[in-house]
Amino acid sequence: MLGPTPSSRDYSYAKACAEDLQNKARRHRSDLQTQKWKELSERLKAGFQKGDAVWLYIPKVQTGLSKKLAHLWHGPFRIDEVLDDFRSPEAKSIISQKADEVDEEDDFGAALVPEDSWEADAQKDEYEVEKILDLIWSKKTRTSKRRREYLVKWKNYDDPEWLPVSQLNCGALLYEFNQGARARARFQSMQAGDDHPRN
Repeated sequence: MLGPTPSSRDYSYAKACAEDLQNKARRHRSDLQTQKWKELSERLKAGFQKGDAVWLYIPKVQTGLSKKLAHLWHGPFRIDEVLDDFRSPEAKSIISQKADEVDEEDDFGAALVPEDSWEADAQKDEYEVEKILDLIWSKKTRTSKRRREYLVKWKNYDDPEWLPVSQLNCGALLYEFNQGARARARFQSMQAGDDHPRN
């Protein structure tokens, strides 16, 4: 044995002493590190001096290398001579600048623009949908999505035309036709069920 068994009081005293020493050591290391960073930041604020070692950040060293493989930081390099304390300006947005106001007398393009016209266009109703006659589902390629095309009858025209749903401008007629198409599909499925013989 190494000696007598320590009492709980001695053990707790030693533990408290060790914790106190650890806390003092942590605080001392923290103070030293803080002091080093303060000195470094003060030196960087003051600028570089002859003999300092610096690392250069070069984002594009060699074309063709990925960001992971390109070594962006190069150095350390020793400063031989300080010419001036030049710092690159911070990036500022140019968009925030307001456009110059132009007087109407100086605006030469205003004379060339025609006046606003609020009259209804006489030929606006030239292509008006009279009726939707039929619906088909089509695909441009084998893997593409299906799209709906409607057979449309135009007013004052004889020949109907197949158009995709994106080119139609007749919402009410389209809704009516779709409701009727669903009803017809349900009716046909019920009719198909009647064809089977009953047991």
